Amino acid sequence: MNENYAELMPSFPLFKGYTANGAKRLLDSGEVKQHEAGAVLLKEGDSADFVLLVLSGKLEVFVDREGQHLVLTEAEPGDILGELAVLCGIPRSASVRAKDNAAVLEWSDEAFRTLLLRDPSLSQRIFREALRTLVEKERSLIDSVIDAQEEAHKSYSADK
Repeated sequence: MNENYAELMPSFPLFKGYTANGAKRLLDSGEVKQHEAGAVLLKEGDSADFVLLVLSGKLEVFVDREGQHLVLTEAEPGDILGELAVLCGIPRSASVRAKDNAAVLEWSDEAFRTLLLRDPSLSQRIFREALRTLVEKERSLIDSVIDAQEEAHKSYSADK
């Protein structure tokens, strides 16, 4: 089964240029796990002791706030999840659930850090994606604040 994933991984943008042997080394440094639809893989607030690479299926990244289930994004094959919490040593900022049957490669925090130290190219790619994610979240937050201010202004103007 891992051989199939080793053939698949170089098709993911993050691993472009990797050979099947290079992908196999990445697979060998973690553990492939199968999850059924509905299974929770990461829980908001938990300590971060592993990183996930989505191999197949779709995952839902979400938070529950004030009785509302808010989906933040979906993760697809090739996406890495949980890397920021591991790298920063902070609790998980969101939960992750399998939207359908999914396979993930789970790297322990130690194995993930070792991969980054041994492969500067992979390290650069992962940091670039992590920073891109943070910038997108910041832009989204700014847009939300602007929208809320505009709505408040409209409401205030309508009340006059």
